[in-house]
Amino acid sequence: MTQLAVATERTRTIPTDRERLRAVAARYADVVTGDEMNARRERWRLTNGLEERTVPFQVEDNGTFFHDLTPQPQCEGEWERHLERGMLRAITNFECIDDDRIFTPYCPVSHVIHRPSICPELEVTRGADATGRRLGYRTNRPLADLERGLTKLRRAPFSVDRDETARRVRVAEEAFGNLLPVRIVNTATYSAGTGMAGKAVELMGMDTFYMAMIDQPENVHRFFDFVATEASEFLAWLESEGLVLPNGGEFDVGSGSCGYTDELPRGEAGSTRTVGPAECWGFIEAQEAVGISPAMYAEFIHPYQKRLARRFGLVYYGCCEPVHEFWPTIEQLGNVRKVTVSPWCDEESIAAQLGKTCVYSRKPHPMTLTGETFSPAEFEAHVRQTLDVANDNFVELIFRDTCRLNGEMKGRIAEACAIVKRLIGR
Repeated sequence: MTQLAVATERTRTIPTDRERLRAVAARYADVVTGDEMNARRERWRLTNGLEERTVPFQVEDNGTFFHDLTPQPQCEGEWERHLERGMLRAITNFECIDDDRIFTPYCPVSHVIHRPSICPELEVTRGADATGRRLGYRTNRPLADLERGLTKLRRAPFSVDRDETARRVRVAEEAFGNLLPVRIVNTATYSAGTGMAGKAVELMGMDTFYMAMIDQPENVHRFFDFVATEASEFLAWLESEGLVLPNGGEFDVGSGSCGYTDELPRGEAGSTRTVGPAECWGFIEAQEAVGISPAMYAEFIHPYQKRLARRFGLVYYGCCEPVHEFWPTIEQLGNVRKVTVSPWCDEESIAAQLGKTCVYSRKPHPMTLTGETFSPAEFEAHVRQTLDVANDNFVELIFRDTCRLNGEMKGRIAEACAIVKRLIGR
């Protein structure tokens, strides 16, 4: 087969795939344009804008119970299956989980962007759990000897495959463009500066990382300077290539939260308008700092996060780290709109520190939902404690790490959502 024939074959959608995508797209369009979805959007807008305490909430999944709830895709083409799977997941979420999750009123197609690893010698080995999920991993820690390992860091060119991006858009438009608009998006912008501390743990190991801050602080600063410079260059490259697109719509903006707002551009289906990072959300976190002091966080991590955070319009901060200890430093970023409140946080402390200046993005303890047994009374007490402690804050609830351990998740999630709605007066 000639190269031209191969290229033509790649752009052709199998007739049965097209029929399947049209059917699923029609169902998806009904969901995302309905009155209920619009009501959810308004709840997120009011809370994200610090206008009204609407307490929106979402139930996340790490790839376990959703697999049981969602119909298996039927398309044969790889990209077609991806499109179908995404729409089926949204439909399933809407029909089976009565939370406040919102979805784009168009089919989002991400730019195909490649951001090379900063250390070519990094090797990641993943292990499967009892259900076959490959979530756990270990690395070869190429920077375990940090002083010598710094020479292994590299900055390779970034790239974007515009032809493949256009092909994916064309497949979607030809299949269901008259039923559901298609829009190119870029999910790489908000996470450009995410995971700097995570890279330290991947490349050094946590023990080396923590000890190096004590016995070779200058090398830790050299490492983070390299990481922050690469992230800044990536963000600048995205902007120079016209790849920064609005993310103020129905997008995740960090640690499972939703960034729907009217303070930043949302972007419309069919729009090709690009923006700068200052018109976008950014996501900054340092969950691997969970075991260090506020002083060490302020010295070794915060200055490099600040380089990236100041480039964005609004910032979602945090993941698993106890932000109540770090907040006096974090608030110096100046544009933090949401702060994660993980199970390791002192809720009363961070509620008092935040007041009404930021959204209190609470992550309830996942075991209250996914343990061997489900106790509605214990779950209600756990959520009620947050609502009572943060009574004077703008609150959102993001149930994360809800891996299915035992029990039938569909029933308990429905009951949990009903409990939350009752507690927040809906």
